[in-house]
Amino acid sequence: MAEEASISAVEMVLVVVIFAVCLAPAAVTALKGHIALFVVGFFFGPVWLIAAFRLAKPNSAWARRYYSEEKLEKSRARYPKIDPTDRDRSKLALAIGFGLLGAAFVAGVVAGATGS
Repeated sequence: MAEEASISAVEMVLVVVIFAVCLAPAAVTALKGHIALFVVGFFFGPVWLIAAFRLAKPNSAWARRYYSEEKLEKSRARYPKIDPTDRDRSKLALAIGFGLLGAAFVAGVVAGATGS
């Protein structure tokens, strides 16, 4: 008779916390407008940790919400070719990236539940 694997509440909380700690830098990276680094981070996670501490692009959601005028000037100096009035695509990248990650997670849970 095969034993049925069960996940305790503590294990489930631990999994959720680990996902949150690992994926928070990913969200920050995308919101700062570093879309290429966001995509690379799916293959090599430490990229997200590095990119999360970099200066945001001047047209990013992060810069518009959290940066003072002084820090925004630094961002404009670092990224002179980016027009601050252009809308960035970080929210679209977040939706696609985390949507794919969520789909992979659900597929893994379903496959594990069916024993495939």
